[in-house]
Amino acid sequence: MAPRPQEGTGSSSTIDNKALGKEEYVPPAYSPLDLVNEEPPEEDPWDLPELKDTGIKWSELDTKGKIIRVLTGLVKLVLLLGFLYLFICSLDILGSAFLLIGGKAAGDIFQDNAVLSNPVAGLVIGVLVTALVQSSSTSSSIVVSMVSSGLLDVKSAVPIIMGANIGTSVTNTIVATMQAGDRNEFRRAFAGATVDDFFNWLSVLILLPLEAATGVLYKLTLLLIESFNIQTGENAPDLLNVITDPLTESIIQVVFGQNNRIKMKNR
Repeated sequence: MAPRPQEGTGSSSTIDNKALGKEEYVPPAYSPLDLVNEEPPEEDPWDLPELKDTGIKWSELDTKGKIIRVLTGLVKLVLLLGFLYLFICSLDILGSAFLLIGGKAAGDIFQDNAVLSNPVAGLVIGVLVTALVQSSSTSSSIVVSMVSSGLLDVKSAVPIIMGANIGTSVTNTIVATMQAGDRNEFRRAFAGATVDDFFNWLSVLILLPLEAATGVLYKLTLLLIESFNIQTGENAPDLLNVITDPLTESIIQVVFGQNNRIKMKNR
């Protein structure tokens, strides 16, 4: 229904418009179908989803719920420390196992190997091992255990550790492809994965030639170790061995016999 004209203005203006031959302005009419068929606003593909906290607030919990939440947090903390303890013990067991399997002769073979003396070959080995085990922590732990047992020297281990960092690019790319069902989610996931990839690749492209030419990383680690004044032999301080030896010695013990022969201790 058209609005009623105000007194003294509407009727005279209509007559004047008709007299002058001008058409009266009629507002456009909108149909409900136009509102139904209206296109939704374009979604920003880079817009982050809204995350809502669905948990119960601490103030809304009763006494039983608060006790359960505190106990759950304590159990998680104990499990975290327990798994960390097992991880440290596994590194010690790996080092002892490499000593038993290879011995001193295997260490000489690894150190005199022409392939491992090539930094590019060590980089490729690190990439392949990490891509196979899908964990840079596992491959890095194996390399650290081999260095501690004398199978590898530090100079040969540096390119392998760099390759382990590049090998993680395979893992995050596989995870990103799992979001291929949604185009926008896949776009954001793949962009986030490539950020870590570019960081690892650029770091290796800068540090690997620098290490191969000058050995700056090896010299830097040597200076750090010398600054700690770490002692060897009987007077060496026990850092983590105090808490790891009760478990690791119950599994495996390595003793050095005559002529530095390595053997497992009999119980």
